[in-house]
Amino acid sequence: MSADGDAVGIYGQKPQPEETPEFVSRMHALLEEEMEKLPDDLKAGWLRAKEKCPDLVGEEHRLMFLRCEVFNADLAAQRIGKYWNKRIELFGETRSFKPLHIGGDGALSSVHSSDHGKTDAEDASMVENTLKGLHIGFIRPTETHDSGGRAILFADPSRLAGYNKKIEAERMGVARALWYVMHHLLEGNDTVQRIGMVAVAYPHHAKLSVVDRKLMKINMESMTGCIPIRMGGFHICHPPWFFGSVVFPIMKLIMPARMRKRVKVHSGSDEKVLESLKEYGLSREVLPTEIGGDVIIDTDAWLHDLKSRGM
Repeated sequence: MSADGDAVGIYGQKPQPEETPEFVSRMHALLEEEMEKLPDDLKAGWLRAKEKCPDLVGEEHRLMFLRCEVFNADLAAQRIGKYWNKRIELFGETRSFKPLHIGGDGALSSVHSSDHGKTDAEDASMVENTLKGLHIGFIRPTETHDSGGRAILFADPSRLAGYNKKIEAERMGVARALWYVMHHLLEGNDTVQRIGMVAVAYPHHAKLSVVDRKLMKINMESMTGCIPIRMGGFHICHPPWFFGSVVFPIMKLIMPARMRKRVKVHSGSDEKVLESLKEYGLSREVLPTEIGGDVIIDTDAWLHDLKSRGM
């Protein structure tokens, strides 16, 4: 079975068409037509991006959105519009038009003095809080894939204790961290662009006090409506006592109906949970040590490596 076929078989995702040069060229032309039809407010961010950072919005960029929407040009155009409006809102009027990197001249690299000799305090705060959000490590890639080729995103909600949800700037730093991680998974990875990712959450040690409905809503909107990522499944492993009465009702309110059907809850002993995950192409070898797998996730080392490589 092919990678695409395996992904479809597990989560019922729509299969991707064959990407012949002729087909892709035709879809790019159709996408341009659909972008023209968007309301002015929806395509405002996109038009600014074309002007400010044309190198970032070429065919490779647009292809990610076509793949995400299985080459439905209308839906891809809408997602592009939402994406750039949200990206500018999150990363600001200058940094949103830079690559979402922490190294080099990326959106999250060090803030230098402006042309007027003054450091932009708002810019500096955005970068500082986003880097803090990344180092908290709530959302981390395992750098492995399930049996279908989907990237695996590991979430440990207990780490949300590392930010103050009463401070909006810190909350938004965690939200931007999700964007960085997602782009890391997508950039240059045709397989992930075509079939997406799967989230594995381990909320066992989380306390009720870390539940942040606002952050949950922001992240869900980003994943399901803005960032060009196909979401396979959400696996909740070893949920705490309050999951069913507090967290899951919120998830049902903010998740699209198609995603609610893909939430899988795994309870019981470590071995029982690992056996259950294996049925979804998630073997011990690709899962983090936190839930009994073999993969050691070192967030600080990962970020240091990416920064040193200008990513």
